[in-house]
Amino acid sequence: MRVLSPAKVNLGLWLLEKRTDGYHEIFTVYHSVSLFDEIFIKEGPLRVQTSNSIPQEENLVYKALKVMERYLGKELELSVYIQKNIPQGAGLGGGSSNCAVVLKTVNKILGEPLSMEELQEIAKKISSDAVFFLYGGTAVGRGRGDIVQPIDHLDLKITIVYPNIAVSTSQVYNAVRDTSLTHEIDDDKIIRSLVEGNFEVMENRLGEIAMEIFPEMKEAYRFLKYLGYRPMVSGSGSCIFYIGEASQEVKRGAALRGWRLYEVKSCDGV
Repeated sequence: MRVLSPAKVNLGLWLLEKRTDGYHEIFTVYHSVSLFDEIFIKEGPLRVQTSNSIPQEENLVYKALKVMERYLGKELELSVYIQKNIPQGAGLGGGSSNCAVVLKTVNKILGEPLSMEELQEIAKKISSDAVFFLYGGTAVGRGRGDIVQPIDHLDLKITIVYPNIAVSTSQVYNAVRDTSLTHEIDDDKIIRSLVEGNFEVMENRLGEIAMEIFPEMKEAYRFLKYLGYRPMVSGSGSCIFYIGEASQEVKRGAALRGWRLYEVKSCDGV
């Protein structure tokens, strides 16, 4: 079986407060896009391999399947191969997407013994973003990003620039200070503005911190802003994106600097 595993961008991300468990309370808007990893699943001893040679024990998919075995009370006999097209450390959620898509697909192969709530429980144990990918489309994320509420899906064309650097999410979160926190936000206004196609209210405080740590990100951000676009950071980076098609200036500039450019559109997920 072959399934596609989509990337996402964060149309906005606000840091609200530090939690007692060490994580940060956030409010974010997830949006799945048409950049995909390919996943192949077949019968065989439990094994997870990737085209970029991620060690099996470190792979989120393998970790999720081991937790799934505990929920099912039996061993899984499935071999998974992932062709990675979504760059790592890019803020596009590739690993989390793989995790959710495999959980959902394997559950379907087995005749859906686990409920959506149980799949969410497993996904939460592995990755905060993974819960969103069980839904796809456009959704609000609260808590650690793992409390997901789907909203009206948007139909967008998006240009993503990957400045060839992998960002450590934990490193960026460790640099968060109280001055980066937003103590009150108007959830309804943000959602309403998005549905109306108004993106001026969108911001990403975590992305601003990442750009101070990784100058390659700031260079891509400034380049797009100089050309008149409204660039945003996805998640903790490193990808910078804007809503709209890629102009020839953007294409030439990215090629000159050795950046990867992805022209994508909205997708409903898998």
